[in-house]
Amino acid sequence: MPRQLRAAWQAWKRIAQRIAHFQSQVLFGLLYFVVVAPFAIGLKLFSDPLRIKHKSAPSWWREHPRQTLTLEDAHRQS
Repeated sequence: MPRQLRAAWQAWKRIAQRIAHFQSQVLFGLLYFVVVAPFAIGLKLFSDPLRIKHKSAPSWWREHPRQTLTLEDAHRQS
């Protein structure tokens, strides 16, 4: 009897693995279309994270404040 149960258990694991693969594909697809895609569309429509839209300046260069770097700053990197 244990041999028959083992064969049934192995068969069930193969079936369950296929079901799990299909289920994960469906869930990740839903996650993408329900969460990620709307967020990306909203970001695209209402945000400019690179600050490049409607720029009228002759250059894309942005000035950054100068920093004085010390040996202590170099030691803190690691």
